[in-house]
Amino acid sequence: MPVLRDANASKVGQAHHEFLQTGGHDDLSRQTYVSALRMHILNQIGGGMRDVFERRVKPNFKKEQGREPQDQHEVRRAMLKDHYGRTWSSMMRACQEMVWDSVIPVIERAQPDLNDRIRGINARHGSVELNPDVNLPRYLTATDIHIMPGNYYTERTSDDATQAALYDRGVYVYQNGFAGPYCDGIGRSMAEFIKQRFPDLRPKRILDVGCTVGHNTVPFTEVFPDAEVHAVDVAAPNIRYAHARSESLEKPIHFHQMNAENMTFEDNSFDLVLSVIMFHETSRVGLRNILRECHRVLKPGGMTIHCELPRTTDMDIFDAFYIDWDAYYNNEPYYAAYTKTDMKEVMEKAGFNGETYVQDMIPDFYMSSAEEFLAAAVGNKKKDDAHGRWGETVKWTTYSAWK
Repeated sequence: MPVLRDANASKVGQAHHEFLQTGGHDDLSRQTYVSALRMHILNQIGGGMRDVFERRVKPNFKKEQGREPQDQHEVRRAMLKDHYGRTWSSMMRACQEMVWDSVIPVIERAQPDLNDRIRGINARHGSVELNPDVNLPRYLTATDIHIMPGNYYTERTSDDATQAALYDRGVYVYQNGFAGPYCDGIGRSMAEFIKQRFPDLRPKRILDVGCTVGHNTVPFTEVFPDAEVHAVDVAAPNIRYAHARSESLEKPIHFHQMNAENMTFEDNSFDLVLSVIMFHETSRVGLRNILRECHRVLKPGGMTIHCELPRTTDMDIFDAFYIDWDAYYNNEPYYAAYTKTDMKEVMEKAGFNGETYVQDMIPDFYMSSAEEFLAAAVGNKKKDDAHGRWGETVKWTTYSAWK
């Protein structure tokens, strides 16, 4: 198993590839400031939210209502009446906008040279397949997810990839480097987890559904070097940029522009089908359609695994409020629906064997020790009542089943 890298990855900086746009001295200074500010809001200011709830907000609610709050919605309304809660919420929203504002000028200056260079790529490792007839689903076009201007799909000129370049740099600023220098923390965690938990699974063909710019696809080419790796996304800028990025990193990935609800792959054509942090950006109907497609393209005896943020049904009402905040103020309207979804039921209805369904909590590859990660991967772990991003180690929720 590879040696885990230092959790304080923000000091390393984002790993370079020839299409990465970071800007000059002033741009980098601005982005570094925004990253540090966001971490301060999350950890220092956000870290005081529960104490405010327990000491002030909950007692006041009980005094007014004669009972304690019953769910995350009552907690949200009560917290946002409190000056501390309102301040935290306002700062979170403003800082999210600042993330994109710190990168947009860099991307604007990169046009049209960046597009020209991506258009002129000589593919030596993987491939790219675009389909201009793909219809964008309403749940993608209805809002700018993450408040990212233009969302994933906007094209401002022909063969445009710059929206994906904005995401590539912006997500690193957002994460302050804690997903590793390649922004691949979740994909790396999943790939290593699968390898350790299922040593007999040797996939020949792997499919990543909803790949964006391929951050979390790349680790599967390294952990399973003998596999043919494919990735799909509905947004053309993502596919163009993901292909360019993977070519620069010399990773053999085949990218396809497809709607995951209606893929054109043949039945029974993949051994492993996965997704990374996609379900909470998908409608309920879309989620069910995507899982049915995952089942269709998966070979008998193959496995599907999907990584997401934790569901609110798995946590107390304060944590549920904290994670539901994004649904209301970070332009992620489908988040709340996902967090209440019974994933086992949905996967069974998609055709998967419910007896093989497993929900796991995977320690983050970059933020856990090798011993902790391996213990979780092989199932030798102590009971841990912390969920998702709470507790001593960042963990990711995965749902898996076999066909």
